Amino acid sequence: MGTTWDDAVAAFLRDARARNCSPATLTGYSGYLTGPRARQFVKDFRIESVADVTPEALRSFQMELLDAGLSAGTAATFHRILRNFLGFCRREGFGVPEQTLRIPAPLQPVIAPEIFSDTDERELLEACRNERDRLLIEFMIRTGLRRSEVLNVRVDDIVDGNDGAYVRVRQGKGRKDRIVPLDTAHDRFSRKLLRYIRTSRPQDAGDPHLWLSTRRNAHTGTYTPFDVRGLTSMLQRLSEATGIHAHPHKFRHTFASRALAAGIDSLVLQRALGHTTLAMVNRYVHFQSSDMLRAWQARSD
Repeated sequence: MGTTWDDAVAAFLRDARARNCSPATLTGYSGYLTGPRARQFVKDFRIESVADVTPEALRSFQMELLDAGLSAGTAATFHRILRNFLGFCRREGFGVPEQTLRIPAPLQPVIAPEIFSDTDERELLEACRNERDRLLIEFMIRTGLRRSEVLNVRVDDIVDGNDGAYVRVRQGKGRKDRIVPLDTAHDRFSRKLLRYIRTSRPQDAGDPHLWLSTRRNAHTGTYTPFDVRGLTSMLQRLSEATGIHAHPHKFRHTFASRALAAGIDSLVLQRALGHTTLAMVNRYVHFQSSDMLRAWQARSD
């Protein structure tokens, strides 16, 4: 008998930890590979070792996921994680057939990223209760940081350097540091942030995070970092007040779409967003209508 599914998963997770994958990535891998759907897959197709995962079994599993009502995106995530896992198993000599790695992912509908209009942004800002909330909304639109990255920003991550101001993103997705510029030729957003730090953010906070709760902790008397629950509650309140659907990734989509419309090179935007490849950036390029409209207006026929 070859390497069992559970032993192969354990080896795969050890390798992922050795490669310094993030806790969120490790949790995702484990959930998809040891969860109830994976268990049912192993049982239904009588997989005693990972070498038993044939192309037919994997193709059938993908069809079952879609038939069960899972979205194409979720089925594609299953496919990606299984392909990474089975590719590792093949490299380790666990006997996974090469043909199994060639099964294509389920086709996904191509949907334009949801973004905020200028009017949406103004309405959200007007509905904010305090300066912190207003500045936080602007910050997310102007930096495109992921939710966890926004909440992890510290005061000393706002840098006003000789070449311009930027926010330093510490250990973003993929455990990579990067920077994102804050200013444009017509808007010095960094000045707002630095003024907020000097005059509005609690000076006796005792915490390095940029975004803090607006009230002191009743037991400790200190200000605690703004957290996921607080941000979710704030965005939900703004959504209800304005009728505009506000979620963290929509701010990121808006940042990317506006950057492309302003002429930012795709490779530069890739670095700012923290993407490993251009694939995700190309999604925004695909739906950038301004270039296409200008090209049609320039036609001579």
